[in-house]
Amino acid sequence: MKLIRLALLAILVTAGLVAVPTTAMAADPLFQMPIPCGLRWTTATHSGHNPKEKLDMVDPGGHTQGTAALAAAGGRVSYSGFLGETGNLIVIDHGGGWQTRYMHLDRRDVGLDDTVVRGQQIGLVGNTGSATTGAHLHFEEKKDGVVQQVRFDGHLVPITWNYFEHYETSNNCGGPGDNRFWVDTFADAPGYASPGAGASTGTLKKGTSYVYCRAWGPEVRNGASFNHWWLKTDLDIGPANQYVSAYYLSRWGNDEAKDNAGRDIKDCT
Repeated sequence: MKLIRLALLAILVTAGLVAVPTTAMAADPLFQMPIPCGLRWTTATHSGHNPKEKLDMVDPGGHTQGTAALAAAGGRVSYSGFLGETGNLIVIDHGGGWQTRYMHLDRRDVGLDDTVVRGQQIGLVGNTGSATTGAHLHFEEKKDGVVQQVRFDGHLVPITWNYFEHYETSNNCGGPGDNRFWVDTFADAPGYASPGAGASTGTLKKGTSYVYCRAWGPEVRNGASFNHWWLKTDLDIGPANQYVSAYYLSRWGNDEAKDNAGRDIKDCT
């Protein structure tokens, strides 16, 4: 009897009289900003964009050139090459008809058919092609070949016609290339090539910055406040991979070296 029912069902399905249940459709990708965790950039479009949903992004602090470009979501690289006005271009296919496009890159770090995960570095931001306004990241999200209004972390990015009218902060955190801890400092901090040794090599500006790791070193003290930890970072004025004292951290006390989320910064190895 069971075989008869299955045969009857097959006939009805073939005739189109019975629908076969399908699995639930995959959710749309939760795209993140294609720049490292914690960076706050301004976004805009312009009259040359058709459609206007195409997005340009720059660092308001002037450090756009050479910033890591990250995959906004996981997927497969469907194009990686130099293409006329777009310059160095990477296209990632995320499935379900979704693509993201990254233009004017200074460098491409992935090739055709590479599989990438969200947060993976795919290149460096630049101004190749017809990026006549200077270094910026031209970014697009497309569904079935149609450019969509960009969404980051589940919210629509407003369409503005000039930079510095709207800002977005990257939540593209925890990816394979994200080895940074975000901290707040209460004053400009001098940097050194090694913890507290030699002449100062530059300055880490007051505010929110990233650091890579911590190392124990000479004490920095002012009255009752002190810290022996030193934080490896890239200076705002001066070279990369220098050390500043954790004394300048805004949120933590003596001999503490934590990020803004309260996590211990990892030890330098």
